[in-house]
Amino acid sequence: MKLTLLAGICASLGIVASIAVAQTPSNPALNTPDQVAWTLFLQVNADAATSGNNDALFETWPDDGETFRARPAPRFVATHRALRLSPRALLAVHALPPGSAGEETHRNPAAYEFIVSNHLYSQRGLQQAFGTSLVFPVDAIEVKANWYPVNGIPGYSGDPAKAYMTYHVAKTADGQAYALVSMHVISKLVPNWTWATFEHKDNPARCDVLGCRDLFGAQSPYVPPNSTANAGYGACPQTGALQKMFASQKMDPAFTNYCLKGTQTDFTDATGLAQRLGNSIIEEGFVGQSSCMTCHARAAFDRFGKPASQAGFDAAGNALVGAVDPAWFWMLPNPGPPLAGPITAGGQAQTPAIPTTSKIASRIATPADFVWSIPFCAIDDTDAAHPQPSRFCAAK
Repeated sequence: MKLTLLAGICASLGIVASIAVAQTPSNPALNTPDQVAWTLFLQVNADAATSGNNDALFETWPDDGETFRARPAPRFVATHRALRLSPRALLAVHALPPGSAGEETHRNPAAYEFIVSNHLYSQRGLQQAFGTSLVFPVDAIEVKANWYPVNGIPGYSGDPAKAYMTYHVAKTADGQAYALVSMHVISKLVPNWTWATFEHKDNPARCDVLGCRDLFGAQSPYVPPNSTANAGYGACPQTGALQKMFASQKMDPAFTNYCLKGTQTDFTDATGLAQRLGNSIIEEGFVGQSSCMTCHARAAFDRFGKPASQAGFDAAGNALVGAVDPAWFWMLPNPGPPLAGPITAGGQAQTPAIPTTSKIASRIATPADFVWSIPFCAIDDTDAAHPQPSRFCAAK
């Protein structure tokens, strides 16, 4: 990816020119993912063009409740939105520590309008899309954010009324104040998306289990996990390069207190070992077996427009890491393991002709291009007169 192409992508994402660095390597999303992660972080958390509030840009984007409904607006509308929280999405499909963090998911205009224009917000729309290839546009961005009430923030012992001095704080419609403690930021800059997760510096388990890794923005590029859980890690002093980026962006000063936990660029490393990335709040309870990319790769729907799996967990309740398993999407032929011969999709023309040793697989699920909200939150409109919200997103 040349500098001119990166500049074009930055422009399409709305990233201010002053954030773009003068010298950019080829394929920055893959080769300098931590730098790209911070660029996106500053973009989604920039001051929003709304008045009378403390909104970051992502807070003005539609959430799941506005996207997955009977008649979503055909075009994105940026506006102030009171904080609207639900329990962690994974609690609906897996036994995890409940905690008290509230969660929300927002998506930018490109992501929102792709879902709406392709009718991916409903089961009937997913039925029509079954067997097709869903590919979000390159400028699509999603943000998953987790919040705690200001009077119960883990790792914070200060005056709740002054939490806004070190945390980004927002209010629900009833006036209750919540502090942002963690967030995932993903973008479609590469086919398998970019994956980055951020945590507030005072989260007591921030680097537990996997450690923290930031080769661009942190003066200490790698922070190993403590020998004792929930002991805290303190500040993550920024490099001069990141400080310059913050200085060029207009945003809530509290965002300087957030740290990049890590990024993920592939399912495995060059030796075949599974890559892991997990947030101590969002993936609480299975950080050590968390892979953002692997989990989201399993986001899929069946021919009835319903989720094809119970999130990124196997039948035994273990989180999945490593490469994609074709059995998630195909009914594989028998006898013999899949690798006994080439696998080809039934009904697809092949050039040259299918070898006699190949095995023909039939589709049982269609990938949702790594976006779990599509199979989880699609409304049940099979009875068009009485559409019903998904039980996974009923509270959104």
